Amino acid sequence: MTFDANIKTVGFKDMHEDQVKAFMALIEVALSCADALEDDEVFFNAHQIAEDAVVLFGGNGIEIKCEVAY
Repeated sequence: MTFDANIKTVGFKDMHEDQVKAFMALIEVALSCADALEDDEVFFNAHQIAEDAVVLFGGNGIEIKCEVAY
């Protein structure tokens, strides 16, 4: 996604801490649901949309950590 640098936005610094926590929880649930489908393309697309949203709100992006359960 490309962003217009001249648009006025609300960033994480402007939001209440509870709003940021709720937004990040939504991102986590969305990525968990995409992961549960076990389709790499679906997960990649969900991750890209989530990353764009986080950047749009002033964040640095999303770090994904993979855990293997045995």
